[in-house]
Order: sequence, then structure tokens, then C-alpha cells
Amino acid sequence: MDTPDYLDFIHTGPGTLAGRYLRMFWQPVYRVKDLASGRAVPIKIMSEDFTLYRGKSGTPHLTAFRCAHRGTQLSTGWVEGDSIRCRYHGWKYDTTGQCVEQPGEDSEVQEFKGSKVEGFKGSKIRSYPMKEYLGLIFAYLGEGEPPPLRRHLDFEREGVLEVGAPEYWPCNYFNRLDNACDSAHIAFTHRESGQRTGRTERLGIRKVSAEETDYGIKRSYQLPGAPAAFHHFHMPNINQTRSALRVEGSLKDAATLTADRLFWRLPVDDENCVSFVVDLVSLTGEAAKAYEERRREAREAVAVSPNAVAQAVLEGKLRLEDVAQELPIYYLFWIEDYVVQVGQGALAPRDGDTLGRMDQGVLLLRKIWERELRALAEGRPLKSWRESGPLMEG
Repeated sequence: MDTPDYLDFIHTGPGTLAGRYLRMFWQPVYRVKDLASGRAVPIKIMSEDFTLYRGKSGTPHLTAFRCAHRGTQLSTGWVEGDSIRCRYHGWKYDTTGQCVEQPGEDSEVQEFKGSKVEGFKGSKIRSYPMKEYLGLIFAYLGEGEPPPLRRHLDFEREGVLEVGAPEYWPCNYFNRLDNACDSAHIAFTHRESGQRTGRTERLGIRKVSAEETDYGIKRSYQLPGAPAAFHHFHMPNINQTRSALRVEGSLKDAATLTADRLFWRLPVDDENCVSFVVDLVSLTGEAAKAYEERRREAREAVAVSPNAVAQAVLEGKLRLEDVAQELPIYYLFWIEDYVVQVGQGALAPRDGDTLGRMDQGVLLLRKIWERELRALAEGRPLKSWRESGPLMEG
């Protein structure tokens, strides 16, 4: 029996139910600092190709991947003001996707060897609304008017705000969403990180719970003899945590500081995903400057690719316990997550999962996704997820 569309969370290309749902929300597509003025780049999100460019005014724009004329890749062309010109025959498109110049043609409909050739007034490619926030470039890829861009007030506080390099992993994005709602894995997946930082208290077996909220899911975990801690999942694909291990910098930083983190998990295609990550460390003044310098030094000292190290573990060529001691804990934490999430397979067969009491967050996430996709398929109202106020103390 075929799986109903509302149970298919993993396929997100154009026309899929999950893809339609994700496209109803603003999604990050690039880091602000990576897109220079006058530069165009090709990007792929949800199995769909686009052209992203920054106009000479500094405003980012997103259009269709190909020129309407003969279908070549627009990002190889030239940015002129806030328009983009195709490298093949020079057709030029404005910020709305309207073709405004066709060199050698006029603006009237012509007859040419029995075929109608429509002038540039009839040629248009799709363009998409864009916004910048928290160091990321967001696009609205859905139909109709976009909703307001969701703000995250915890990350508008004073502190060291860092937008990490996008993390590209060879697995479906839902491997990462499931993990976002899984509080139980830390004691085992991140055992090596906890031991190296001396934070072994975080490796105890946890009491976990999860509840639906007006923004998504609030999940809690409680270590023996400690108060409950809370993490938050913003529907449909944003994880918010406060991490005591994944702090970029020195070993002492990883042992003593915490970072508030936002992760947007997005499909590149069905077998590859990208995470856009924003960190806030609550340091100001000289302490902030000193931490930024330690973080820069830690990055420059890393001579290996975390993904390559993780792949070596998956291939049985290396044990996590044998990963170089000098590797910053930030990257070790990354490698630990990669091993267990990519290790599920690019397209994990979730109908074979055996879920239990510790999987409350995962069960709730899948239940909400099924409910929303079913409502979308049947044309019923969807839940209106609200922007949350500050969720983290301090």
C-alpha cells in the first residue's frame, strides 16, 4: 500500500505536500556576509534551483535559476544595478523578474518564419521576497503574500552573535529534525565531548517530557538531582537550544561557557540537507573581545574537515575516542551528531523505528507534522504558529 502524502515528511521537491508546507514559511538560504554586492550565485533548496544575487544597492534578490530565452544559468551573468543580465544573449531582468532588455529585439510581438516571437514585455521569470535577519538572508518560496518574518528575541540580546558556516550533511533534513526533539541522546552520543570537558554530570540518564506550544514544541530534560532544563522547537524546522558543550573556542570555553543556538534545518534535496546556525554567547566588553579572539584561534588551528573525520568513523577507519585531543569540542560535538544522524542513512526508513518512553519529543514532532500535512492535503485550516517572546533565562 502506498504511503499517504501526509505521512511523507522526507520528500520536499516542488509539488510535494511536505515541500508545500515548508515553503509557507520564511527560510534562510545564505549568510549575509557571504554574498558580496554585485555578486550572483546559484543555490539549491528543496530540490529546486535558484539564482541569488546582491544588487549594487546592497539589497539581495532571488529569481529563477534559468533565463527565459534559452534556459542558461543566470548566475553566470552580470549584476547591473539591482538587475541581472544573462551571459548568453544579454537578456536583462529587474528585481521583479521582468525582462527589461532583449538586445537586438524590440518590444513588439513579431512574426519570424511562421513563429510568433514575443518581445521583452511578455518575458518574465519568477522572483521571491527576501529579508535579512540575524546575519542570514531569508526567502519566501511559497505562493501568495508571505507571512511576517518570525523574530527570535533571545538572539536580539547583548552578547557575541555568530553566524556559523552552513553545515552540509549527506542525509535527509528530517534526520536532523528528529534529533532536534530528542533529549535522550546526549548521554550517549556526546559522551566523549562530556568527558573531555569534565561535564560528566550531563551524561546521566534523563527524565524527559515534551508538550505542544503556540510556537512548536517545548521539551524538557532533567538529570538526577538537578532542576529541569528546557529546549524549544519552532515549527516547522527551527531548533533552539542552550548548549553547555557546543561552544566554539578553547577547551576551557567549552567547559565553562554556554551558547544559545538557533538551527534552521533545510533540505537541499531529498538526500542532502543544510543547517544554518546562529550562536549567542552572553559576553560583553573586554570579555567578549577576548572570547572572539580565542574562537578565531581555535578555527585557524583546525586542519581537518569535521565531515571527513565523521565519515572515517562511519567507515570504521577511526573511533570517536581516537579523534585528536586538540580538536575543539565544538567540532567534536558536530562529529558526534553527524555519526549518528548520517549513520541512519540518507533516507531513513522511519516506519521501522521502535520508539519508547524516551522518544516523547520525536513522537510529538511526527504527530504534529502528520496533523498539519493532513490538514493541508484536505484543504482544512492549519495551525497558525506564533512568534515567541524570550524563552531562555538570562
